[in-house]
Amino acid sequence: MKKTVLGKGLLALTLSATLILAGCGTEEKQTTGTADSTPKETPYLEVWGTNTGTLPIEKDGKYSQFLVKNTGIGIFSPYVPWDGGNTYGQKLNTRIATGDLPDLFLPWGGIEAQLAAQGAIADLTDYLPKYAPNLWKRIPESVWKKVKASDPSGKGKIYYIPLVQLQTYYGSFIRQDWLDQVGLKVPTTKDEYVSALKAFKEKDANGNGDPNDEIPTAGREAGKWMDHLFAMYGIAMFEGNPHWDLYDGKLTYSAVTKNMKAALEFAHSLYESKLLDNNTFLNKSADWLAKIQSDKLGSWFHISETASSRLEALVKVDKDAKLAALPILKTDGFQGFTTKMQINRPNWVIASKKGEQTIINALKLLDWANDPKYMDKVMLGVEGMHYEIKDGKPVLMAADPAKQETPLIVSVISDQASVLKALEFKMNAAAPEVKPLLQQTVDVFLANQPYGKEIAGDGLPASVYAGFPDIQSQTLYQEYMSKIILGEFPISKFDEFVDKWNKTGGEEVTKRARAWYESVSK
Repeated sequence: MKKTVLGKGLLALTLSATLILAGCGTEEKQTTGTADSTPKETPYLEVWGTNTGTLPIEKDGKYSQFLVKNTGIGIFSPYVPWDGGNTYGQKLNTRIATGDLPDLFLPWGGIEAQLAAQGAIADLTDYLPKYAPNLWKRIPESVWKKVKASDPSGKGKIYYIPLVQLQTYYGSFIRQDWLDQVGLKVPTTKDEYVSALKAFKEKDANGNGDPNDEIPTAGREAGKWMDHLFAMYGIAMFEGNPHWDLYDGKLTYSAVTKNMKAALEFAHSLYESKLLDNNTFLNKSADWLAKIQSDKLGSWFHISETASSRLEALVKVDKDAKLAALPILKTDGFQGFTTKMQINRPNWVIASKKGEQTIINALKLLDWANDPKYMDKVMLGVEGMHYEIKDGKPVLMAADPAKQETPLIVSVISDQASVLKALEFKMNAAAPEVKPLLQQTVDVFLANQPYGKEIAGDGLPASVYAGFPDIQSQTLYQEYMSKIILGEFPISKFDEFVDKWNKTGGEEVTKRARAWYESVSK
């Protein structure tokens, strides 16, 4: 096993942004004692976000009381399934429709702009430097500038706290052991990649005696999670969603470029040859994961720093499974890249009607989670539930969603050093058989870092889509993209898509997007 290459620094949070604050209920208070025994009311915040477990967070539960001990502020939360944001978004929208917003919550689907315009969420501009100084200073000024440019009133106010990722978060993968089985090296060009996919399909790449059960590459429903097929064409793409970047020197929606036309033609050729899973547009998250973890899938696109979670399941089926980072494939006429966005998404907003003290309490809670002094506490969680002490050192306990409350409060900021430090911490606590899998994760994470490019449209506010919900939801793109890949539409139909997109709002949205870009580029 190679020696682990890890950055130095304080203990960071668990892998990037896979865990986020969550919760539910109205703000309630209970009496507790302070160090001098003076009774003090403890505020409890209703928080909604991503719960990766199966348990609600109770006010008097271990995790909430852990927060009370460390911050003086508690939370509570029902269990709201995430389901890729679908179930969460539906339940959150139902709650918003009642007019009774959670105190602190993750907005979803671009609703933060509408909520800000309605005055439903708080203006945090003056509160952040005072009540969340660590958070305020650690997020780059350039990011705050884009957040201010998202103010629908045009006054440059801050209405949301972003999830900030300074590293290249996503990456492309290929099964190194499959390549070894068919006698090939990691591809560096598009043609080499196609040859590798063909070999996977025809030469029993997983070595189980059945030459017909390998799936060379795949994506998920709505064309998600197959960005590696678009990256080689220089397309700004984030989890299967086209984004905005500079094309011919102008900020442009990547879905209407010549780059996209070429990528769709290529994806169709893979589909037609059955090198792209013909069930791609039927694959839900669980289906896609099952194909990876059952030793069926040869190449895919996902979060680099969480590769070990795929590997831990995969090696139970194939003990020799090994991953390699798939580079940006050289493609004639195009300069490829993996889309890198410092602003992953708006991560937190605070309801405005709950009063100033609620705003202050929420920011104090988030500031604690982003203070480098407390990174180890934030990451470890509750002793006896999330970690235990062995030989005087904290060791993370095995994940058990049925018994553990999700550690909800994590940093909204991640970078290469913090990810590597978190992986190192996991490796120190891992069982011997898991350590090599974490080392593979370190290797592919580092290998994928140079391929990231920050796109010009990073931080583009949802307000540019006002009045054009179908443009925002990418309805037209989804239709033409899927039908072209499936062969239901010829590639010539792409020009029809561009024309329709422009006439149904794309032209106006482009004017707004370019005006925004001009304002943040000054």
